[in-house]
Amino acid sequence: MTSKPQKKNEKEESLERKAYRSKGLKEGEDDIRVYLMEPYNVRGKDRLLCFVSEHTLYPMTVVFNEKKWSLEKRFSEFAELDNLLDDQFKNDDNIVLPEFPPKKFFGSLSPALIKERKEKLEKYMKALVADREVFKALPVREFLETPDVVGNDKHKEYDFGRR
Repeated sequence: MTSKPQKKNEKEESLERKAYRSKGLKEGEDDIRVYLMEPYNVRGKDRLLCFVSEHTLYPMTVVFNEKKWSLEKRFSEFAELDNLLDDQFKNDDNIVLPEFPPKKFFGSLSPALIKERKEKLEKYMKALVADREVFKALPVREFLETPDVVGNDKHKEYDFGRR
């Protein structure tokens, strides 16, 4: 048997809504998937001595049941989430949190480090949402801005071309 080649205009299967659900879900369980996109650097308005502040944003797409939206987070926001989860689950021997990428104080804007961080952050986020108990934690849902926490109107899809 040969498989059909994928056409150029077909949507990427992993981001398609409604047509695909994660395998192994029980009835009533939320389907959640996280995909990190290409990060980019942003120049801030703040100055430290004679240096202009600059940081990297990590854009991601979140697919939650039948909704899909985009977010942008800084590395420090991921680190804050990790600290909150460490505090929440420190006494729970049944929960093993994934390893969080280490913070670098110098060279944090280098393309090689940004690429490596993106890969590690995506692996980290996928591990968090794969663990159903961890995904139920409020800090994870707030970080991902799931509709049950921020409301259904936050991620409305608008069609600006029609009225």
